[in-house]
Amino acid sequence: MIFYFSGTGNSLYAAQRLYESDGGELIDMAGALNEKRVKYKLSEGEKVGIVFPVYFYGLPTIVAEFMDSLTIESDTDPFIYTVITCGGSIGHADKMIADKLKQKNLQLNSAFSIKMPSNYVIMYDVPDKEKQDLTLQDAEKQIEKIVGFLEVNKKGNFVSNRGYFALLSPIAYKLYGTYRKTKKFYVTDACTSCGLCEEICPSGTIQLSSGKPEWVTEKCSHCSACINRCPARAIQYGDATKKRGRYINPNVEFS
Repeated sequence: MIFYFSGTGNSLYAAQRLYESDGGELIDMAGALNEKRVKYKLSEGEKVGIVFPVYFYGLPTIVAEFMDSLTIESDTDPFIYTVITCGGSIGHADKMIADKLKQKNLQLNSAFSIKMPSNYVIMYDVPDKEKQDLTLQDAEKQIEKIVGFLEVNKKGNFVSNRGYFALLSPIAYKLYGTYRKTKKFYVTDACTSCGLCEEICPSGTIQLSSGKPEWVTEKCSHCSACINRCPARAIQYGDATKKRGRYINPNVEFS
């Protein structure tokens, strides 16, 4: 069983690759949380994977809320692992997941990190195509290594993308709580009213009003899916994103 959260496909791709190797069930945390599907029964020997991107060196709000609501039933102590995707450092996201599990008398057995192309265009530009390709090639090697470790239920913390910035994790994550406001989101005249942004928003923040998207809650998860996946490139965040690129993982097809 693999729980995942993904805005632009990096963590989805990692989850799909792990699913291909181990099987089980692939569960979108955002969808499950919105539908209140938070109670799961494991079969004998079934592993639990938790795959997600790091936000501000910590957990996306969707992941934190899902983990708080999650109930896992198992006849034995399950093998639980997490795979965290990041553009640079994961900070203390692995420790935060371990703490969430500990509150439920569950143990995180293994933790991994995978560097993927950055996609938070609200704060910085995406890497060029050549850098994206090189990063994705390296990510594939990391995934293959993780698959090998999971085949033998290897325990340990194998995070390789913590970095010195991990020391700033508590401060940065507090900023996330105040920074993820929606008031700077807007749509340009390029909008075709396709409705994709409303459909894919994991926070349920976007609603089409008179055919155009509106952000109806004060805050969202800031996954940037609406910006990056808009086919008309019509969604912007203040002036910051006008001249910046867009990124979607090229190896996934969103259902």
